[in-house]
Amino acid sequence: MANINLLNDEKQKTSNEDNAQRQDAIKELFNHQDFSMTEPPAFLPTAAKDEWHRLLPVLKTDFPMSETDYGNFVAYCLAFARIKQSEHEIKKYGTFQNNKDGSKRENPAVRTQSRAMHDLKAASTALGMTMLERQKMALNKAKAEPENDPFAELMNNE
Repeated sequence: MANINLLNDEKQKTSNEDNAQRQDAIKELFNHQDFSMTEPPAFLPTAAKDEWHRLLPVLKTDFPMSETDYGNFVAYCLAFARIKQSEHEIKKYGTFQNNKDGSKRENPAVRTQSRAMHDLKAASTALGMTMLERQKMALNKAKAEPENDPFAELMNNE
């Protein structure tokens, strides 16, 4: 049995068995328990809850969201809130702050924001929310659609 990669966008010839396995695997993406939580967890800060409410309807419509995506979605919302909070701190106190001796140092919120951006990117990639991941899904969807075969249509009409 060949190793089937659903997100493989390389152009290669595959056997009918590999194609069937790939189709079964794609169907299995939607065969998990649906993401049933409509309300964000109580521990999320307000900005994270707002992002939850903004994004969840879009994700549930466009992606095969399941209960297994809960952790990544929470991580995404938390990272979003941290970025927003850090930006507020940077605007309030500046990118650099003065030490007691008069030297300058980076505002700790800059590093926090940078880590949150990294976390947000990782969570959004895991959830299929980046442009590259959406392109891969669209490519796989296009590959999954059967080609129009006039000869097959002719044979089926008999």
